[in-house]
Amino acid sequence: MKTSVLCFTLGLCACTAGNADEQTSAPTISELPAPTDTTLPAPSRPACEGFQWDTLSGASLRLWAQANENIRLLIDPSLPGIVQVRDGDPSPCPKVQVFDLENNRIDDVLHYLESTPQWDKEQTCRFQPIESERPGVRRYHLVPAGEYARQVERQIEQGPVPSTCNGWGTGNSGERYFEIHENRPDKALFVEIGQDAPLFDENSLTFTAQADSSLSTDLLYTLTGEVRIGHEVRSFRPDGSPEEFWIVDKTGTLTARYDRATRGQKNGKPARATLKVEYNGKWDEGFAADYSGVFLVREVLSVE
Repeated sequence: MKTSVLCFTLGLCACTAGNADEQTSAPTISELPAPTDTTLPAPSRPACEGFQWDTLSGASLRLWAQANENIRLLIDPSLPGIVQVRDGDPSPCPKVQVFDLENNRIDDVLHYLESTPQWDKEQTCRFQPIESERPGVRRYHLVPAGEYARQVERQIEQGPVPSTCNGWGTGNSGERYFEIHENRPDKALFVEIGQDAPLFDENSLTFTAQADSSLSTDLLYTLTGEVRIGHEVRSFRPDGSPEEFWIVDKTGTLTARYDRATRGQKNGKPARATLKVEYNGKWDEGFAADYSGVFLVREVLSVE
């Protein structure tokens, strides 16, 4: 299990024009169909201006999430959990993380966090039950304990405290909590709300038994394979796959990484790469039409 570096809620940025050299672009929000899913109760609040609600499903999770032309949420099985991606960001921002409960107890999460190298052991913490608005769901804050709690109280008297408990506890940066669903007592969810309403409906988060078989537009894939960039070429072939995909770099970093790996040879020379990608379906226009589908690159982990 990975421990993520939490990122605080950022303001939404305006949509920008794509790279003309890529010839094609993803569908805009107005071209996407309106939500038709009836298996979940309706979202508990209206969508933000310029956004649209739709269901997000995969890796045994299901929920309502909002999206517009350049910002959305994806399910990342490598976390595992849910991340926010935005055009121009070099990496996704974790919003929900799944933890295994070895003993079906919330304290299992704390024991795991305390064992990670990122944890400052001087920040002693404990779980405190909080009110839950959802039947069958127990929620908890991770709060300071002992001398660390007294230190935090003194810090609050001096000014804002963005977060506590190594970033897993609530502070001035916004609300965050853990929850356990009675139908999955072996799992806990960490939910990053932030200062304002998040782009997902936190009261729609559910566990499902749905298996992931084919490529899904709801998942963020971590793939290793061969990348090629050149004149009229932007492609990626995952290891073990006979299919080659057109790629659109949403991070703004892939070309520079590819240049360093190939020493500036933009002639389609193959390079080994590990990428986090979002599947955007099959496109019928431009150079992308000749490929099995399109991957939007959301993070460049390595190019060599």
